[in-house]
Amino acid sequence: MTSQLRNMIRRLNLSKAKSKHTSVKEEEKYHRHSNDDELCHAIEQYETILSVHDARCDASPDQISSNSLLNDTIIKGASDTTLLRIAEHFPGLLGHRGDHGRFPVHIACAYGASSDFIYKCVSMYPLTAAAQDDDGRTPFHFLCKSFAKSCDNTSMSWDRNAIERRMARILWILYRKAPSAIVIEDNHGVDVVEYALEADMSMTFIRLLQDMVARVHEHNAKMKANRKLMQARSPLLQQKDSFCMAFY
Repeated sequence: MTSQLRNMIRRLNLSKAKSKHTSVKEEEKYHRHSNDDELCHAIEQYETILSVHDARCDASPDQISSNSLLNDTIIKGASDTTLLRIAEHFPGLLGHRGDHGRFPVHIACAYGASSDFIYKCVSMYPLTAAAQDDDGRTPFHFLCKSFAKSCDNTSMSWDRNAIERRMARILWILYRKAPSAIVIEDNHGVDVVEYALEADMSMTFIRLLQDMVARVHEHNAKMKANRKLMQARSPLLQQKDSFCMAFY
């Protein structure tokens, strides 16, 4: 399995390099940073963990999920195609909580992974869209915080706009899976809108966030009102039932 994965990654990276019509020097630089060995080593470690887990049925899921194999792979800059293929062959990695209590979707939002990969993460494990790390931050927080880092190397307004459009697609993916998570504050009481303001995102994106937050608050208010109405009606219904029983 490891040799097959190694060959698969090399074919994917070679195809990507050729599709961009890179020079020989650029292609060599690309291969030096493709992290084939690191990726395969990560998969080997993961397979070892699964083997140990199969041999020791008393091992808890928390012990198994304490690794950060896929998280490290994302941080090292693996291509989105490679990440998607790894997720396809080892979908269990998407549900493993790594260092600092972060799932791969947290890291993917923080390091600019594609919307396709993030959709794969939350589709396979929907609860991770609302999961909080050790600092209380959700993927929403990481997404907004990543904007400033994504714009560090660009001063062109159209580049910033392209980044925001990509982030808006990811925001909708997360929101559809876990709408209530958008109002969660981190351990310091900071919400998603404040993260976006701190990252100097556009007012268009911030208004989108505020609209989503308002929808969740409105929904929660309606649910709370309905519960109170049902509680108020409960004694009346009990009295009505008692009267009917006494009549018959």
